[in-house]
Amino acid sequence: MTIELVSAADRPDLVGPAEKMGGSLWPPYISTPAYFEYWNDLYKGDLARFQTIAIDSETGTIAALGNCIPFPWQDDLPDEGWDWVLETGGNAARQGTACDAVSALSVGVRPDHRSSGLAQRMLEAMKSAARAAGLGIMVAPVRPTRKHLYPLHDFETYCGWTREDGTPFDPWLRTHTQMGATFMKPALRSMTVTGTLEQWQRWTELRFPQSGIYWLPRGLAPLEVDLEKGIGVYTEPNYWLRHPLD
Repeated sequence: MTIELVSAADRPDLVGPAEKMGGSLWPPYISTPAYFEYWNDLYKGDLARFQTIAIDSETGTIAALGNCIPFPWQDDLPDEGWDWVLETGGNAARQGTACDAVSALSVGVRPDHRSSGLAQRMLEAMKSAARAAGLGIMVAPVRPTRKHLYPLHDFETYCGWTREDGTPFDPWLRTHTQMGATFMKPALRSMTVTGTLEQWQRWTELRFPQSGIYWLPRGLAPLEVDLEKGIGVYTEPNYWLRHPLD
């Protein structure tokens, strides 16, 4: 099996299939205002060279999709995390603002290509693109992949769990730290999704008899439902990690 990595700038014909594959891996409710406003910009102009697509050369299928975005660095990264960095980077690209940092946004790997080192290759591709652009900092608002299995435990407590060898308990956090990334700070409002009750019922197949807090399938935090307003709000925490680029 040979997996080739290409940029969206070099292979724009693969963007549609890659987005379809990547989108299938995420919970259906992961769609924030920042996503709707700026996500398509990742495949336009100079930003396209920062988006990496992995293709299985033998079958022609998309094996993985990695997305990142340059942004103007600030020392105090906000709690809004993913939403903030996509909006900030998106506006910088639209306005021609100089950037000195890059943030990973997502790495989606097909299930049959996991545990092969492909996720690490996708992160390395982001680093290579950042170095080629002269950017000196790489961060990531990381979504711990197994937090949803431990809904009764506080997010920060979960992220602090370690295995016997001292490495992070969560496999996605562990992947980042094994590549040299260091923990910076939680982004406790990294993504905020507000939807009608009808939307949440469709996304989750749950019903909401009363206002309150509900467990959310594959969620990292509970869903807060307000029957009087007819809405549900999901605020997802992530964790800011910083990768070395030298």
